[in-house]
Amino acid sequence: MKTLIKTPVKTELNLKLTGVGLIVVSFLLFMLPEWGVGATDEASFGLFWMNYSLTAVYFVVMLSKGVFSFKRPLRHLEYLYLYLVLFIISCYALNRQMSIFQDSVPWLEAFITLFCITLMGYSFRELLPKKLNQVLLFVLGAGSVLWLYYAIYLLPLYIISLFGILALGMSLHTYVPLWVVICLGVGVYKAAAEDRQYLRSFIAGAAFPILFSVFYIWQWQDRNEQLAFSGNEYVIQEDETLPRWVKLSQQLPADYLTERILKTDLVYQVPIGEFSMWDMPRENFEEVKRHDPLVILSVLLLGEPNLDRKEKIKILESMYDARHQAEERLWSGNNLKTANVVSQVRIYPNYRLAYTEKVLRVHNNMAHSNNQQEAIYTFFLPEGSVVTSLSLWINGREEKGYLTTKSKAQTAYKTIVGVEARDPSVVHWQEGNRVSVRVFPCTPEEDRQFKIGVTSPLQQQGEALVYQNIYFTGPSTQGATETSMVYLDEQVSGLELPANYKLTRSNTYKRQGNYSQDWSLRFNTPVLANSSFSFAGNNYSLTELPQQFVPFEPQQLYLDINASWSENEFEQVWETAKQKPVYVWDGKMVQLNEQNRAELFGLLQQQRYSLFPLHKIKNPEQALVISKSNGVSPNLSDLKDTPFAEQMAEVLPQHATISVFSLGEKLSPYFKSLKELRVIAPMHGDTKQLATLLQNKQFINTTIDHNTVRLGESGLAIAKTNATIAGGTAPDHVLRLFTYNHVLMQIGARYFSKEFIEDELIAEATQANIVSPVSSLIVLETQADYERFDIQKSKDSLGNASMNGSGAVPEPEEWALIILAVLIIGFITLKPYFLR
Repeated sequence: MKTLIKTPVKTELNLKLTGVGLIVVSFLLFMLPEWGVGATDEASFGLFWMNYSLTAVYFVVMLSKGVFSFKRPLRHLEYLYLYLVLFIISCYALNRQMSIFQDSVPWLEAFITLFCITLMGYSFRELLPKKLNQVLLFVLGAGSVLWLYYAIYLLPLYIISLFGILALGMSLHTYVPLWVVICLGVGVYKAAAEDRQYLRSFIAGAAFPILFSVFYIWQWQDRNEQLAFSGNEYVIQEDETLPRWVKLSQQLPADYLTERILKTDLVYQVPIGEFSMWDMPRENFEEVKRHDPLVILSVLLLGEPNLDRKEKIKILESMYDARHQAEERLWSGNNLKTANVVSQVRIYPNYRLAYTEKVLRVHNNMAHSNNQQEAIYTFFLPEGSVVTSLSLWINGREEKGYLTTKSKAQTAYKTIVGVEARDPSVVHWQEGNRVSVRVFPCTPEEDRQFKIGVTSPLQQQGEALVYQNIYFTGPSTQGATETSMVYLDEQVSGLELPANYKLTRSNTYKRQGNYSQDWSLRFNTPVLANSSFSFAGNNYSLTELPQQFVPFEPQQLYLDINASWSENEFEQVWETAKQKPVYVWDGKMVQLNEQNRAELFGLLQQQRYSLFPLHKIKNPEQALVISKSNGVSPNLSDLKDTPFAEQMAEVLPQHATISVFSLGEKLSPYFKSLKELRVIAPMHGDTKQLATLLQNKQFINTTIDHNTVRLGESGLAIAKTNATIAGGTAPDHVLRLFTYNHVLMQIGARYFSKEFIEDELIAEATQANIVSPVSSLIVLETQADYERFDIQKSKDSLGNASMNGSGAVPEPEEWALIILAVLIIGFITLKPYFLR
């Protein structure tokens, strides 16, 4: 066998280029699951064997060319570098099946990729200039620290892996980081023998991640101390009505470091016990589990933050809107993806309403046929929208949902899913114009399919009506296809649709392609139809309700100050309002004056968000709250069972609707929920508009009678009258929207107490078949399941909404007339035959 010294230069180069070619092929194979090809566990395992085989091929080539021998394995490092890159790719392909490391964080993925490219480049070092080799050694020096970390991380597996070498050598992957460190050490020793400058470059590179890690750990310690001191301040406060996690989330900066601290043990791997023992993140916080060496080292040296699991999740929900990830899970959903979406939208231009149906198909990537998982989706609805239908396909047949109380639906779902593991689906109302949908079981054997229907008012924007697509979060939509249909019930002018929607027939538009969540349509506002909808002895009609002003002169002003306020805004508001008593909340109501206002503003501006205690306002009918938000805060439901919520439940039902002026278009989730419940009447604008209102002593009209509801920002209201008008052609969605908003209006400030769950509200929601705070839609597998949980299909209900359903439903007495008419016509028609 020829030695390398006798090998022609051209042969050496060809051998290296062969290695580079195999690396490119191996990398492309590795990336296929990331691109949506071969994403199942079975396919991924097959791809690993292909990666591993390419590593073996290059090893055999090295042996055959005499560039590797077991007696002197480190003699020709330039070929070993390429071999190691192939082995590193194979390691990460195997890690998809045997999860020693959780998925790497993005910066780590990028650094590993850079290291591998650098290692490939350094294998051609004899062809490169000295300066470039120094740069490569700097990167390799930095990478050596990472691979030393991995080598120590895997130390507990070294002895066990010796016994696995006989199994086609798979356990050799355990030693790859150690081999990388050894090869780099020998390589830099040889380079330093040529030129000491190479050693300096390598050491400088190794020093960089070490110094950065020290800086990161110091920041971690500083943030841990901030958490501890904030917790201490909470303890010494008297009569605090909010939980500790609220105070912490108000004071913590919302940066990458805080997020990582909060997600330790939820998302990021952490060490427990000795250094050789490692813990995996908990599975019931649905986010891709990650491995970050900086987090590992910080927790190892400094420990986890002094926060319990519930506090971490509550802070993440408030600061990072992680409510979907924090949903309670009965089964894992890690291997699920959204495979296909069918969207149908029917627009009723003259009624300024829309009905949307989305059919989603869920695919389980897991190879094992007995794997059952739970799909959880969160749908985000336009303001004032309501879910009016739910279906689940069982054994290839569409089964429609039954409306029942939220508590019955929860009991039935948890019993069947958690204990019996059979087919159900359920949709629950959530605060902030959201609903959650659960589907079980999702198995590799069969894709699950469900449908959700949503009735929405169109938004009025100037002279146009706007429909916003209903979007969702849940199992990944990467690679999902979508067919989207838009049906217009009447011809409209000025229609604006995304360019990829094509006219297929009169007033019908279609788009096919990848799933798209961010789109809308608009058209010129037509004349509002004067037809109505009649049901159960009542009539429901739409009326325009533009913004109207009424006399209003507040006697006290309350400033809801937080980090979203600028100093300039505060000064302008103060100059406008200082003729009246002006208060802020600083643990108690404090009246502002020229002496204390700057100091109090500086203190309150340090809060990321505020939860202004409306129940502390005296004479609310004479008060105006001036607020601003960055869109961050807890929901009302997050505050349940706290003294703060109990006080609100006791006081607010006795209060009149509170006027709130928001500086900007955003309301905090806290105020959004209070707006839905009609506890506050918000108005948006800037400081100049506020000054004009106060000068003119005006505010928007919030007075509305009990049988009229306002539909969000649509500029519409629906009025209910105790009469039946024959010939009404309005769609039944008019009643559904009225009922939803009417139920919320009746719940109002009683939301914190269980008193709002009344039979009358449930009966009203059942009649319109709507999902609300008191009602949910559920699909069970058999009729016996419905009977077991006392879930009955109402006979006096509109039932599930449908894409083709519209127009008035005959009243019971009308049905009697129709049946009588049919009998008379039938008798007259058939009489000659009976007389023969």
